Amino acid sequence: MLTALRRNLWNWLPTFAEVAETGSVVAAARRLALTPAAVSRTLRLLEDALGTPVFNRVGRGLVLNAAGTALRDAVRAATRDVDAGLSESLGDPFLGPLRVSSLGVLTDHFVVPALVELKRAHPALTPEHAVLGPAEAATLLVRGLLDVAFWYEEVTAEEIVVERLGQIGASIYCGRGHPLFTARKPALADVLAHPFSVPRIGDTGRVQDGWPSDVPRKVGMRITMLRSNLMVALSGALVTVLPDVTATPHVAAGELRQLPVLALPPIEIFAARHAGGVGRRPGQLAIDAVARLLVPEPRPVRRRATSRAA
Repeated sequence: MLTALRRNLWNWLPTFAEVAETGSVVAAARRLALTPAAVSRTLRLLEDALGTPVFNRVGRGLVLNAAGTALRDAVRAATRDVDAGLSESLGDPFLGPLRVSSLGVLTDHFVVPALVELKRAHPALTPEHAVLGPAEAATLLVRGLLDVAFWYEEVTAEEIVVERLGQIGASIYCGRGHPLFTARKPALADVLAHPFSVPRIGDTGRVQDGWPSDVPRKVGMRITMLRSNLMVALSGALVTVLPDVTATPHVAAGELRQLPVLALPPIEIFAARHAGGVGRRPGQLAIDAVARLLVPEPRPVRRRATSRAA
């Protein structure tokens, strides 16, 4: 009996999984390219076969009950096991997709270059990159739909393993056209007299540019992505905090000016994986590649010339 039930369940589980994750028949139908009626019909077949409901209907939404939660967790685990099995059966852990997410500056300067490095070393690997915040990325990690996520905060979640990879420096900058760009030796009070463009609050409650909470500043604009501050800074409209790795080329080109009036804490970089994915080689090599790029190259040591006695 269990074998026959399992045979039927294989056809219904993808639909169940989408409804379980979205809590909505309409949203699941959109993801699956089906009609809501088809999704509802599949759920009815599933619940009839199990002999018990797996959702509680709350208004227009669907909330997993105990039976549904157990089934969802089993589907998540099965998805990860199938991915691992496919990798082993194909005989090459670097054959197929490597699903990675990150944000803004981290993406441009570290994650995408690391993925390119991996692709060159393993041509059969297919890196897939998505721009995701920690909360959404953690959900996909748990579902087995993402292999590695990189973010700026030590966000913790059940079943997720987070490790610190390193840090990047950040400073205060302004662009051409801003009054501070040509000011002689501006002090902190001078900088604080001008409004800042400020990134959003992160999932841990901290401002993502690392601005110290005990130093008040004027907020002239709020943005979602940290990298958007580069565009704001270059416009000369507002003062911004930028990662130094992003600002340095523009400082060298005379487009930005660093305002060293306040030492800011570095931006921490973290990598996250599902506990079941720790140790899988493609994901680990992606993390290792990003960690290498985070380590600054040593500056050459200048030696004093010594004169020989005649």
